[in-house]
This record gives sequence, C-alpha cells and structure tokens, in this order.
Amino acid sequence: MNKDRLPRTARRALLLVGWAAFSMQFFSCSPGPDHPGHIDAWENDPPAYADEQRFVDDALRIDIAAIDATLTYLPQAAAADGTARVRFRMRPGQTRPRIHFDPACRGSVISSWTLDGREWATPGDAFRVVDVPGSTQRMLEFAEEVDPAREHELIISYRLALPGGYPCFSTSVHDLKGSGNEELFPTLNTPHELARHRITLRVAGAVPYRCLGSGSVERTAAGDVQEWVLDPEREVASYTLMFVLVPEADTVLRQGAIAGIPVRIGAFRGGADIDAAWDELESWLPQLVADIGPFPMPRGLSVFLVSGGGGMEYFGATISSLSALSHEVFHMYFACSAVARTYRDSWIDEAVTSWYDRTYPDYLFPIAEGFRSSMVSGRSPVAVGFDGRAYYQGTQIMETLANRLGGRSALVSFLAYVHSRYAFAPFSTMDLADYLLDFSGIDMRGQFREWFYSDDAGGTADAAVPADCAAPPDLTPPRAILRRHGLDQGRREREGGAR
Repeated sequence: MNKDRLPRTARRALLLVGWAAFSMQFFSCSPGPDHPGHIDAWENDPPAYADEQRFVDDALRIDIAAIDATLTYLPQAAAADGTARVRFRMRPGQTRPRIHFDPACRGSVISSWTLDGREWATPGDAFRVVDVPGSTQRMLEFAEEVDPAREHELIISYRLALPGGYPCFSTSVHDLKGSGNEELFPTLNTPHELARHRITLRVAGAVPYRCLGSGSVERTAAGDVQEWVLDPEREVASYTLMFVLVPEADTVLRQGAIAGIPVRIGAFRGGADIDAAWDELESWLPQLVADIGPFPMPRGLSVFLVSGGGGMEYFGATISSLSALSHEVFHMYFACSAVARTYRDSWIDEAVTSWYDRTYPDYLFPIAEGFRSSMVSGRSPVAVGFDGRAYYQGTQIMETLANRLGGRSALVSFLAYVHSRYAFAPFSTMDLADYLLDFSGIDMRGQFREWFYSDDAGGTADAAVPADCAAPPDLTPPRAILRRHGLDQGRREREGGAR
C-alpha cells in the first residue's frame, strides 16, 4: 500500500477490494458471448472493475514471481537453446495454469517439461494450445490442475529457430502490436505483470560478442562460451526487458556519465552517429531529471543506436534511431517505470510522451469539444497492443489537461506527481483521472469517460499510426559489415542493385 496516497483514493481502493469479493458471488464471471472480452461498464464503477479483474484472472490464470532463463545463442546454426525456470502462484479462483510462449504455440520446440519436480515423458502432453477470448494471442494451458494455495515451479528446455543472415541476437518487442519477449521465454505478456527476471546470455563460438541490456549486465566466466548475466534487480514487466548480442568487432561503444546517470551507447561501426546521440542526451537527461524526477533505473541507460526505423523503449534501455531517441528515453518514466495496468491503458504512455517531447507539434492544441471515443473500452482488458489514436488525440487530450491545470508547467508537475507516487504500481485510465483529482482538486472523470469509454462520435478508430512509430528499429548493419560476413549480395538484390 502506498502511504503517500490521499485518504479519498485510499477509501476508493478499499471499496474496490470489497466489491471484488462481493462480485465473486453475485456478478457474472465472464462477459457475454456476443462481446467476448469487452467490458461495457465504466472502469471506475466498482462492480465493473471487479468484473474486469475477474475476467483478466480467468484469462491469464497465474501471477509470476520470478523468471530465470538461460539462452545460448548458436550463430552458425541460427538458433538458440533455452532453459527457463518460472515460479508462479495461481490467481484467485484459478487452478489450471496458463502461460505465454509463442514458439510452442506454433510448433514442437519444447524438449523437456518439469512441473513441481515431475518431468513429463512426452512434453507435448503437458499442455494444450488455447485461444483467449478478447486477445489475438494464444497460450499454453497446462494439462493438470495445481494447488492454488502454494507456489509452483515450471522448468522447460527448448530450441528457438532464429532468422538467418547477420549473426545478431536481440529482443524484438513492439508494444503497439503487443508482441513481447514471449518469443524468447515463457512469461505473461501484459504490462501489469511485474516479475523478477534473471537472464543468462551465452554465445557459442570463438568470435567475441558485445552485450547491451536492461539493468545490470555482468560478464561471467563460463568455460568455452561467452556469458553475461542480465538482471534488472527489481520486478519489471517482461516486455520491457532488452538485450542485444552483436559481434564486438562490428560495433563501437561509448560510455560515461551524464548528470550522474551511467550511459552506454553502442552502434555498428560506420553506422549511426554515437556522438550526436551523446550530445542530445547531455541536454535531454538533465531536463527529464529536473522536470519529472530522478532517473528511475539505478544502472542508468543503455542504448543500441541504429541508422534506420523508429525505436522501442525498455527498462533502462532502448534500441533506437537518433530521430526517436529523446522520445524513447522519456519512456523510461512513462511506460517502463510508471506502467499501465493493461495494454489498452498504454495510450497514456504514448500520449504523455508525445505531448512532453512535442513529437507531433501540429497536434498541440486541445481536443475538440464533445470528442468521444472508445479508445480504451473498445479493446478487451486482455488484448495486446493499444489504440493508435494515442499519438494524435492522446496528445490533444494532454494539451486539454494542461490548459485546465493552468499551462505546460502545471501538467509537467502533475506528471512528476504521478511518477513519484505510482512508479511500478500499475494503474488504469480512470486511475489517472483519480490522480488528477487528488493532485489538483479538478474532477475530469466525466470527460475521461467520454474520451475513452463511450463511442467514436468524435474520433476515428482506424486513424493511421505515425510511420516512425509503426516502423521497428532496423538492426541491419552497414554494407561494409555485411560484406565482411558475405551477406552483401542479398542486400543489393533487395535494394535493386548496388549504389
């Protein structure tokens, strides 16, 4: 419990807990068949909140305490061997676990499956692949029920097939689409599931590699393989965990401190301009610290700077082009430490960031009078990804809040207030409206209902997503590096000939 929260909000939280217990007996456990995963009532109404929470529990089933994984990259085979250990408990009312692990949903990749010390002779018999109403994702549902009163441990071994070509192994998360690290290890792909992670990364072969990633990244001795241990040192959402393994000879690294924050920037030789990125951070990081608060990751910031595409934020790290760098670094505050309760609430991250860094200056004006949308309620609470209108109408809504509070500096102060009190305490859209009331005494909950939980009378559900947001960062190295690896011919053919 956060003792700094004001009494009115604390009373509301207690009311929600009471309603949650009440609804276990008197409210439907799942939405109607015509709208699977859609919660029609407003989220700040206690019975609706309880219904939504029960729906999420029914879909996701488990809470993860810790994920320990070892990933051994085999460059010559374009593959990685993995072993993962997941400690979890069941959510209220649940007895049959489910977990996200996309490679096993697509094919037979698991070679061993051990649950609570019992190894299954045929791993494929230990689970079935299920569709989750309200989500485009699939999950592994365990074949047997477990004791809901105690912690459980799943250990699996598996092999991942990786793309061929340039020998680089990295995370590839895209939060707009809702794809996360469930491609690499078993987890839950949802923002509110904060768990301890410890990832051991290994590279087989004599070619020296470099590793950048989230949190503490320590090189360790491991015989005839190269090994690093990545540890964020606190509970984080799995989709905010980053690593990049890339041949050392192909990269350059600059590291030091900016405003007392450890900073490491890596890039391909002959690729993106590290010095320009460093210069940008020398002004940007002190501004963020002054406006929002201390940098939220004690190990500082790791950047793998690329020449093309957009960027993706992670806990204390980003893979980003120079044009997207400031935007992704602001996400260290809103997205990677102040985290959304569900993906559909992630509009907050993009709206706040786009408003603060003025990503889209043409949208820095208040939202139209009478604007209504289903930006949040139009998505299931277990859906992945978020509504692309966050970048446009979201920015306008932030400007509306700034005007109501008294200007830009007032809204920045509110953002600092939210971050200081609710970092790593997942919150929803209507929670944000409550925080605004707590901070300012201004009640905009009615507007929030219209803006996010009504219909699309004033919005466009299919609004185009900005190209720099839709495009993932491009980890293709410069042509000179591809040529050294014997890969330049394929690139010339794709580009229509040599230049």
